[in-house]
Amino acid sequence: MSAASLIRYALVFLAVAVGVALLVGFLNTQIDSALGSSAQLMVPAMIAAVIEGQQFARREKRKPGGAEAWNFAWIATVIAVALNVALAYGAGRWLPEFGKLAVTEPGSRQFLILLGLYAGGYLICNRFFLGIAAGNQVSLMRGRGEIE
Repeated sequence: MSAASLIRYALVFLAVAVGVALLVGFLNTQIDSALGSSAQLMVPAMIAAVIEGQQFARREKRKPGGAEAWNFAWIATVIAVALNVALAYGAGRWLPEFGKLAVTEPGSRQFLILLGLYAGGYLICNRFFLGIAAGNQVSLMRGRGEIE
């Protein structure tokens, strides 16, 4: 995966994360509830990996090989974890939904455990959704006669 792919992944991740946080915050004020869950942490990674899988297939006219997909998944996981930590501890003042993620003191044992759990979830999401999206895009392109 190229540097442009990783930058696009980061931008999509940020856009979706902020969009979901704003939507959840808006809905919470409108219906006087406490929406939001840990699932909202994974949605940005899922969508960003889907977009990257589609882009890879369009550009390369194939699905990524196992090593390519895992390399992307690992790097994208580092990006996702870094953005998640930055949003939780940096943007919590402006977007309360992110502040809810900052439940532990940075560097504590609980922080490291949560970081590991998030990283594992992001790794699985990135690898799984990259492959699914690339495979679907290749099938679509075959159906259109764009590739053999």
